[in-house]
Amino acid sequence: MSAASASSPSPFLLGLALTAEPGLSPDEFVRLVRRAEAARVDFVTVEDDPGRLDSTLLLALAARETSRIGLVPLGPVLGQPAGYAARFATLDLLSGGRAGVRPRIAADDVEHERIVRAIGTPEGDALVAELFARADEFIGRVGDAWDVSGTAPQGRPPLLSLAHDTVPYRFAARHADAVLITPFDVQGVRRIRAEVDALAAEAGRTVKVLADLHVLLAPTDAEAAERRSELGEFESDADLFTGTPEGLAGRLEEWHRDGGADGFRIRPVTVPDDVYALVDRAVPLLVRRGLLPETYGTRTLRGHLGLSREVAA
Repeated sequence: MSAASASSPSPFLLGLALTAEPGLSPDEFVRLVRRAEAARVDFVTVEDDPGRLDSTLLLALAARETSRIGLVPLGPVLGQPAGYAARFATLDLLSGGRAGVRPRIAADDVEHERIVRAIGTPEGDALVAELFARADEFIGRVGDAWDVSGTAPQGRPPLLSLAHDTVPYRFAARHADAVLITPFDVQGVRRIRAEVDALAAEAGRTVKVLADLHVLLAPTDAEAAERRSELGEFESDADLFTGTPEGLAGRLEEWHRDGGADGFRIRPVTVPDDVYALVDRAVPLLVRRGLLPETYGTRTLRGHLGLSREVAA
């Protein structure tokens, strides 16, 4: 299918995961966000890792240079809930209602690595349960603080929660507006979607389900395979798509149409090369297939995610 037709599925949400790579200046980072906005990407997320710049401050800078794209920094569940709430309410105010937050359950990289090593063991199960119980209480108090202060234009900036298993799915069902899942095939999308939907129904809520996908793009499959070979060992919690922009458009359409994904968060393997390949070559194909709108219809992140009714912009 090369163009939109009567049988095309409805449009989906598209997010972009950026990392503030060492050597990437704040100005260069902002240019990438502006490039994503020009392509009508719904939101960008940014990670905080050792040696990288602070994601909230970078997105505060990007807020001044953009007007529509959603801005979602990482927010480790630390400190006082009121201070946490104020941090993201401030970004929401600076951006005119485009801020979100991706809570990170592990307090730091040491704790994260401890969890990874312990997964599948009784110690790991107990640790994960403890961390998510702590996060459940913390995020509940953050929401209360947003309600009381009233300083965030969106009221409650949307929460996007990364989840790999039942305990984090349950957390997302209770608190998140969108859950980022990590399937490896269309059957995985369907299975996880069904579990998340069931848990959300138990909580009396609905949650957007977005699939994470690494992408490594090239003009031809042979060139993409060569890039993949040069990359060497690649381990990740999410699937890796290696191929052409046309192939990526087909993969996303399949996972949306047959798997039920409400959208995707693309993780470029190489920044900025795979960012440019995505926004300049893959996104126009998605627009032609009727899978992405040509222009923004709303001005806030809640609006982009379909979480509130807004007047068309």
